Parts: sequence; C-alpha cells; structure tokens
Amino acid sequence: MLKLKASFGQQGNDAIGNNYAWQDQFTITGSDSGWADGTLYYKGNPDLSWETSTSYNIGVDFTLFNNRLSGTIEYFGRKSSDMLYYKPVAGSMGYTQIPMNIGSMTNSGIEIDLNYDIINRKNITWNVNLNATSVKNKINELHPDLKGRLIDGTRIYEEGESMYRLYLPEWAGVNPENGVAQYWAEDEDGNRIKTEDLNIANKYKVTTGDLLPDVYGGLGTSVNAFGFDASIQLAYQLGGEIRDYGYQMLMHNGYTSSAGRNWHTDIRDAWTPENRNTDVPRMSASDKYANSTSTRFMVSSDYLAINNITVGYTLPKHIVNKMGLSKVRVYFSGDNLGMLTARKGLDPRQGFTSASTATYTAIRTLSGGISLSF
Repeated sequence: MLKLKASFGQQGNDAIGNNYAWQDQFTITGSDSGWADGTLYYKGNPDLSWETSTSYNIGVDFTLFNNRLSGTIEYFGRKSSDMLYYKPVAGSMGYTQIPMNIGSMTNSGIEIDLNYDIINRKNITWNVNLNATSVKNKINELHPDLKGRLIDGTRIYEEGESMYRLYLPEWAGVNPENGVAQYWAEDEDGNRIKTEDLNIANKYKVTTGDLLPDVYGGLGTSVNAFGFDASIQLAYQLGGEIRDYGYQMLMHNGYTSSAGRNWHTDIRDAWTPENRNTDVPRMSASDKYANSTSTRFMVSSDYLAINNITVGYTLPKHIVNKMGLSKVRVYFSGDNLGMLTARKGLDPRQGFTSASTATYTAIRTLSGGISLSF
C-alpha cells in the first residue's frame, strides 16, 4: 500500500497580550470635580497587524512485506509572517517596549514513523516501533529598524539563523592562583584576555550554536506470548544543547541571597590552595560572579527516558468462561521510571534553551490491577 498525502492551511492570531495593542493607552486620576491629565501606561503601534501562520506538509503512508512493515514519512513546515513581539526601547522615551511585527520565521523538518512485526503467529507476536523527527528553525526576515539583528537579554535573533541561540559571556575557567571565576574579553588591540570582571566580559559576549536537537522521538517494543504480554516505551533526543539553570543555581558560592539553598555535590571540587586545577571557583561569599550566567552552564541536551513499562497476563478463556466472565487480565505498569542525561537531575524536556530545578520532572507512577470484562 502506498498513499500520498498533503495539506496546506493558514491561520492568524493577535495574541500579544493586549486587546488594543495598536493604540496608546492612558490612566487618569481624579473625580467628578476634576481630572488630571492622562499618563501613558501602554505605547501602541498603529501599524500593527495580525501574525499569519502558514502550515504545509507532504508525505506518504506505506505498508510492505504482507503488512509486516508499515510507516509514514513526511516533510512539514510552518512559516510565521508579521510575527508579533514587544521590541525593547530606551526608557528615556517614556516607555520601555513597543508592540511590532518584527519579521518572519520558518520551522521545517522531516518526521518518520515505522512499525514492524518481527513475529506474528497465533500464540506469539512481537512488534517494534520507532519514530524520529528532525526540525530546523530559521529567521527569514526582521523588521528594517532592527537591521538584521535583535538582542534581548541572553537571546539573540539574526536573519538567516535559528532563533534558538543564546548570547552569553564566554567562560574562561578558574584562575589557578586565587580561585576566582574568569571570563573571556579583549584588550585594546583585540587580543583575547581573561578577566574576573563580568561587566567587562559582557561587552564581548559570544553566540552559541543552534540549541535545537538534531533528532528526537521515541521507540518501543511489545511482546504477547501464550497470554503473557510486556511492553516498553522509550523517548530520546540527540544532538542539542541546553543551559542547565538548575545546576547553575546549585553551584553558588554562599552569598547572602542564596542563604538556605542547597549545593550540587560538584561544589566539593571547589578551588582551594591544595586543589588549584579545577573548574569550580572558590567558596567565597564576597565573589560576585562565581556562578554568573555564561557558557559554563551549557551542556548536552541528549537524553533517553523510560516512559512506560507494562507487564500483564490474560487468563485462558476456558478458565474465564467458567467464572462467567469474557476476559480477565492482571497487569502491572510503571510510568516515567528513569532518564539518562548528561548530568544527574537535568531534564532537557523542560525547554529548548534552558532547564530549571524550579520545575519538577514528570512524576514516577507505579500501578497495578485486575481488568474484568463481562
């Protein structure tokens, strides 16, 4: 079987957080006896228009080898035009941001879904499945006022590049002489130098690569044999990076604002006069930049997660029929049983750019029961 499929559609949205975003808005104070002049609290943009999303895909569904192998291969894309965004502006203008249509962006990729029956007999079946998705992001165009580039805190947006990049000071390791954190900067001649002053390093930030994974998806297998059944479902991601914000917060150096906060066990490797060759700064509450945001906390976002394992047994029909039932199955199931990542405690599923300990990972659940059918 071979089936060709395709689709195309468009939709718009004005979701920028204000129902009257195209006009200036004011607050006024006073009463019936007199009102003060209005105070601008929202700067509108009369040139604002809806954001338009165009979605499209083309693919094939197929089966081969007497239906033992089935699957789908699909190319998809989504182009967003006239994207809505609050552009940061200087506060001296009387407001700090303005809504605008900043440009267009495209997400496109390939998705593959395969199922294969390794064994398909009367009393024994064994099936495996795999799906994989690869997505690329590209900023096609930015508003002319932005001159091809927009920097917003730790994020950087440039024409022709992915929006999933960070703009960060570059980590230069620990000064072995005193244990202070160092960052890369430049001298007056443009030569790279190390500095302990993050304010200087902030003038020489670097852009990370595209943080999106090369591929993500799931795989699993299920077996049924003589009434017994078992299945396992896994999820994976390969080829990306993420900022481990949770780890960053746990690697503080004891300053006042972190009072009561725990440490990661890596803090045991902090610099001391006897432990000079380390990448963990010294424990000194007077150091302001020991765990500041930088490329130091970028880490692989690869993971392999055990989403579910289920085992069960269905009683033979001749026994069940004597009980006046049509089916009896005893089962045990476990969800979110574990995950392998680059660092224990990191959950890359929390986002494409950063992960935090402030958000709990999916709860591990163990359950079992008896299913009766009459």
